[in-house]
Parts: sequence; C-alpha cells; structure tokens
Amino acid sequence: MESVRSSAAATSPKKGLRTVLESKKPRRQPFLDYRRFVQGHYDGVAGKLTGFTGLVTGHEMLAGRLIRPSAFDIRGCKHILDAGCGNGRYTRFLLRRADVDAVITCFDLSQRMLKRARRRISNPRVSHVAADLTRLPYPDAHFEAIVCGWVLEHLPDPRPGLSELARVLKRGGKLLLLVTEDTLTGSMCSRMWHCCTHNRHELRRICHDVGLRWERPLWFTKLHAIFKLGGIIAELRRV
Repeated sequence: MESVRSSAAATSPKKGLRTVLESKKPRRQPFLDYRRFVQGHYDGVAGKLTGFTGLVTGHEMLAGRLIRPSAFDIRGCKHILDAGCGNGRYTRFLLRRADVDAVITCFDLSQRMLKRARRRISNPRVSHVAADLTRLPYPDAHFEAIVCGWVLEHLPDPRPGLSELARVLKRGGKLLLLVTEDTLTGSMCSRMWHCCTHNRHELRRICHDVGLRWERPLWFTKLHAIFKLGGIIAELRRV
C-alpha cells in the first residue's frame, strides 16, 4: 500500500503543489466567518488592488473580448445582472454593448467595492446594491442575461450561488460564468484572493443539476484556449 501511495504522489506532482498553494481559509472557516472575512478583504487593500491587478494581468482589457456579439451577446436583453460586480470591470462593457433601453443591475457583498464601482460608472441605466449571492433580492425569472465573474469561488459550496443565479434567470436566458480553475495558476490566485478553485467537469455537472445548461466554453484569446489559461469561462443557458 505504501508503494502505491508513493507511486501516485510521484506521478501527480502538480496536484500536490496545487494543494499546497491553494488557500485553506474557505474550507476551514465556518461559512459566516469566511463571509465576513471576504467582505473585509475586499473592503480593504485587496479590493483596492483589483484595479491594478486587472491592468497587470490584462483582464481589464480582455473583459471586453468576452462581452461582444461574437462571444457573450447581450443584444435584445433588457434586464441584465452583474453578479458580484467588484469595481465595475464587466459593467462598463455591458453598458457599452447593451441595447440603449436595457437596464443593468449590479450587486456586491463589499460596500467599498460598490463605492469603487459607482465612482467608475455613473449612469442612470446602472444601479448598485449590496447583496449576497446565496440570497439574491430579486424575483424569479427577472433577468435575460447575467455575468458572474470571479465570485463563485468565494463559496465553499457553489450550489447555493448557482441555484440563485438559475432562479433569477429567465428560461432561455444566458449566463456568462467565470471561475478560478483547479490549475497551478488557479491555485496561485487562490492563495492571493483566499478563494476556492473548481474543477471544470465537476462544475459543469453541478450547473446541470441546478438547471443551467453548459452551452460552450469561452476563452479570452486563442492563446488562452491553446494553453488552457484564464480559468473556467463558459456561457450557460437556463433550461
């Protein structure tokens, strides 16, 4: 038995390194304690850094490659949700690509992040509120399109958040989901942002269980697709 364990460890060094790097805080703390930690984390220095890290990683620019007619097309959608809007990185592209009579609703758990988002985008078609992904203050089947970028990994169990997204999304509505993946680079992100990582195939199964059909994977660029970089990005539909 010991030789089998040693052999398995020797043949999967990346898995071991990922485990070492990945933050343990989401799974070791009670959920409410972790939730308060996340609020404080993004209210503080980490939240301020999102603008800088977005520029360094290119995510500020690359976000626009996802929200466009040839990728996540929001034309015809009149009620759009930016779930966990952060500093407004995706909101600005939603506003740019949406129909002129569309309204965009944004929420975040962190009040400071909402303040940063409001400073960045001041438009009567955009609203900002504080809310929890696991208890959304919106009626059933209210939105035609939702963007949820780098939020789900702050839930040790993604099911409650995905179930709420499915609840407020109209049947046939579309969801752009971006999640930190269980790769080496994903584990490094986990260490910095104290979040979980998710397995692509397992996440797809969970989405199916809550009524979200995985339509297609999306990638920032062709290079991201070739080298499997950039995390899990997918378009889903409410069934």
